[in-house]
Amino acid sequence: MVIRHKNDPAVISRHERTRAPEGIEKSAHIKQPVLALQVGTDLDPGLRRKHDPNEDTLLVTHGIIPTVSSAPTPFALFAVADGMGGHAHGQEASRLAVDTLARSLCGFLSSLPRRPDAFLPLLTEGVRSANQAVYQRNQGQRDNMGTTMTAALVIDTTAYVAHAGDSRCYLYHPPTGLSQITHDHSIVAALVDVHIIQPDDIYTHPMRNLIYRSLGEKASVEVDGCTVPLAAGDILLLCSDGLWEMVRDPQIAAILSEPAPDASRMAHALIQEALSEGGEDNVCAIVVKVNHT
Repeated sequence: MVIRHKNDPAVISRHERTRAPEGIEKSAHIKQPVLALQVGTDLDPGLRRKHDPNEDTLLVTHGIIPTVSSAPTPFALFAVADGMGGHAHGQEASRLAVDTLARSLCGFLSSLPRRPDAFLPLLTEGVRSANQAVYQRNQGQRDNMGTTMTAALVIDTTAYVAHAGDSRCYLYHPPTGLSQITHDHSIVAALVDVHIIQPDDIYTHPMRNLIYRSLGEKASVEVDGCTVPLAAGDILLLCSDGLWEMVRDPQIAAILSEPAPDASRMAHALIQEALSEGGEDNVCAIVVKVNHT
């Protein structure tokens, strides 16, 4: 796996409008033994909050897993975090969380040979480490900041996904279309689950901004995890709620299914669509296109 950088930062964190983060070329390619990943990112503070600190943070990084009996295995790690806490605290929380995830998980993966069944537990443990870092910062500073986190670790033909909050991971699979991989830890999602409100009500319900699980609130956090098999033609999308609340799933699917655009253009198109629909919140997206090598 090779990712082409102008320089090679461990964490890419941008907080202004941009088509591609500085430090990574547009449509950078991450090559794997079977699949090649084309990565595009974009984020924007939004229209309503353009003068406030951007609380969304992106993570794009990669590394090598040592093996005992074969060639080292490359990995790629992606994450979005949407901070909470007001003023600059939400921004601090999301940056601290992705920094901690990158350091802890890359350290875990690069230190010793790992079996495939260890990857998802290692990723969820990395998210828990991020929770501990934000929680301890709260305790030391007597703050009340927090953040969501949705992370995807791609190794060979599998994406390992870990999640807390209401940022999302989607899979676009051409034969079946768009599917939401993560489940929102929000009040409105819980109300949908028990059939009190309809799925479309999540966009207008007065409690739509309330989540019941995030990083930093407690010393420990429950982290959802799953594995997603990948095939050529698939697209992974990680995004904050500033995207999916403004751009409904059918329009997300339409943008991801457009013929031939590269991942950077897809990410930019998603952000522009969110802005055209009102841009009520910070908005970010990571688009990972899966191609043949």
